[in-house]
Amino acid sequence: MKIRKNVRSLSQTEIDTLVNAFLELKKYGRYDTYVHWHHQVMIPSIWPWEPNDPDYRNGAHLGPSFLPWHREFLLQLEKDLQTIDRSITVPYWDWTEDAADPFNSPIWSDKFLGGNGIENDHWRVADGPFAHSNGNWPVPAYPEQGYPELGLKRQFGINANSLPDNEDLSLALRESFYDTPPYNSSPFTLGFRNRLEGWVTQRADSRVRTPGTQLHNRIHVWVGGNMLLMTSPDDPVFFLHHAFIDKVWADWQAIMAEDKPDWAPHYAPLKDGPAGHNLNDILKPWERRIKDVLDISALGYTYEQPAQIMKAMARPSFRSPFME
Repeated sequence: MKIRKNVRSLSQTEIDTLVNAFLELKKYGRYDTYVHWHHQVMIPSIWPWEPNDPDYRNGAHLGPSFLPWHREFLLQLEKDLQTIDRSITVPYWDWTEDAADPFNSPIWSDKFLGGNGIENDHWRVADGPFAHSNGNWPVPAYPEQGYPELGLKRQFGINANSLPDNEDLSLALRESFYDTPPYNSSPFTLGFRNRLEGWVTQRADSRVRTPGTQLHNRIHVWVGGNMLLMTSPDDPVFFLHHAFIDKVWADWQAIMAEDKPDWAPHYAPLKDGPAGHNLNDILKPWERRIKDVLDISALGYTYEQPAQIMKAMARPSFRSPFME
């Protein structure tokens, strides 16, 4: 069984091995496949009568398949990294541990992912292995998105002034349903997926303490730069962030399996939902179906400190605040 570690548990040797594998995948063009996959799936896979708009539900975002699609995405990357070094697993960045001091997270070390972009250099990352000046991590310019220069870019805290903390995350972990009709990104759509993805805001829930987007989405917005775009895997922090999102889902699944086993498979919709989001739908562009990725033990991996977040909190009542 492979174990995905917290980034704070990694030795420098493990960090170096991971970084070097990323650089190898980039060197031979394989890494960019992941950027293209993520971009392409943003094309909506929706009912004919729904709006053909990239901000509407697509095959991997703004709907139930958000979590299964990214779980398979991580597995595909991990498999490629393991062709370079079989010991590699994708570590997770628990951003709640950095909420009090986000600029000084260990992941921003010049021995890991490098730090913030430089404002007077088009917000390009200037240190660490992925810095533009090193020439090892070519990232296209996106002039139509306001980034006319080549290179990896970050803008810490410009578009959101904080990272979510444990109290913020607990709102998602207390959700009883995985997802509910109409399975979209309305702030009023009940469910764990919509809450964790970050669409439930102060507009719908007065317990949300910070304005704007939440949880998963807030991390993309806080890091900024390339993480804001549909091509967000251009920044390798994308995968460490999504490994934590996957861990949170696995923790929630474990608690639900214990407390509500008769509710299995703890996924919705089972059928008759949006195309690409039903339990038996294929996770394009791959071969596995959503039902095939619901159990991480069957997929051959687990997380360091399993269900740690859930155990650290009071056990939720599994009653949605919208039902009170």
